[in-house]
Amino acid sequence: MSQGDHVLIKSQRAVETQLPFLLKRIESWDYSTPLVVRFERYDDPRSLGQNALFHIWCREMSETFVKKVPNATEEGMKFMMKSMFLGTHSVAIGKETYSDQVMPLPKHKGEMCHFMDQVYAWAAEKDVLLSLPQYNEYTELKRKQDK
Repeated sequence: MSQGDHVLIKSQRAVETQLPFLLKRIESWDYSTPLVVRFERYDDPRSLGQNALFHIWCREMSETFVKKVPNATEEGMKFMMKSMFLGTHSVAIGKETYSDQVMPLPKHKGEMCHFMDQVYAWAAEKDVLLSLPQYNEYTELKRKQDK
């Protein structure tokens, strides 16, 4: 999901450099539809690198467990990890409510990192050593946490 047309401002100094751009965008707006200017905290979305690594881990876990548990496919491992560490919720569609639906993967980097920490620790407890590429978003976030 896109965060839409936005300007990320990380410091007071950036306000000064971005202000002319913001004013130009506001002045050039087609006012046939209203414009909303919203100020909100920026949440760093999970990265494609985090997503890709999680899928690799599910494949690696599947390769280990599918020998003993036939439905421990890559999709089965994703479902199991999300069930164990993210939980479930109810989804209402029209008049129907569907209980115990597995939560989707976290949308933000920090939350995804926490989820991946749990998956990594669980796999280690089961003697499954998961890949940790040297140059990956997850690995970089872990390095920053360790400092």
